[in-house]
Amino acid sequence: MTTHVESNLRRDFTWILVAYATAICVGAAVYIGCTRMGEGPVLAMLYADIAGTLAIFAFSQMFSNTSFYDAYWSVAPPLIFLGWLATAPALDLRSVLVFVLVCLWAVRLTHNWGRGWMGLGHVDWRYVDLRVKTGRAYPLVDLAGLHMFPTLIVFTGCIPLLRIAHLQAPLGGLDAVWLAVGFGALYLEWRADNVLRAHRLQRERDTDVLREDVWAWCRHPNYVGEMGFWLALAIAGHILFADVWNWLGFVLMVLLFVCISIPMIDKRQLANKPDYARYKAEVPTLIPRLKRSPGA
Repeated sequence: MTTHVESNLRRDFTWILVAYATAICVGAAVYIGCTRMGEGPVLAMLYADIAGTLAIFAFSQMFSNTSFYDAYWSVAPPLIFLGWLATAPALDLRSVLVFVLVCLWAVRLTHNWGRGWMGLGHVDWRYVDLRVKTGRAYPLVDLAGLHMFPTLIVFTGCIPLLRIAHLQAPLGGLDAVWLAVGFGALYLEWRADNVLRAHRLQRERDTDVLREDVWAWCRHPNYVGEMGFWLALAIAGHILFADVWNWLGFVLMVLLFVCISIPMIDKRQLANKPDYARYKAEVPTLIPRLKRSPGA
């Protein structure tokens, strides 16, 4: 028997699907239109990505819920890569391997979002705090800072995918590096997510600090994995065309996590969990330890 909560969650998820189907259609139409007008693949895809983001922003405004955008981070990259692969002169083994990595990353991240999603009645605490701080300016902050800013960072991180799609070269030693980094990062993110989810389901108090498994190695193993994924793309792109654009996205990702995401989370944890100060003092931020910290 379907409960009222389950019925509402199903209805809300349907709206998410409608929003993303709309964004994909809008983005595809813009990309096709731009390419037919002679626009290059980078700008055509950038315009398409921005158009898709604007579509999601429209739904965010319609439902007064910025969390509509949350899944965009993981949904956009495989679609961007598909668009570039569709215009590639050929498909080689490297392209296939990168596509598998990107798809597995996207499925894992989207699934982790979906299983923790609580419906349209819930908004991420970061957005709630920002709305309080910015007041009437929030819609502009929402569009520029919470929709367009991450879209542009992710798009920049995807630039190596264009090189991988359109350029071919035999596999070599560096391919073993990005494969190890990429799939290792994917496993680390998967493990960190599952350990965290189990902790949330089993903890006795909301103030309990997780410091087990990979969370005893560093405080943000999920971010280590995420940065590792983008590093893998940068290395793979560098193999085919060595320039700064392959690395810019990865650098921006590191800055985003180190300068914005991690300080925000640490501040919130310190305010809500009395034992977090000790955990923060004993466990490094990002560089994993090979053994558990004292007292873990």
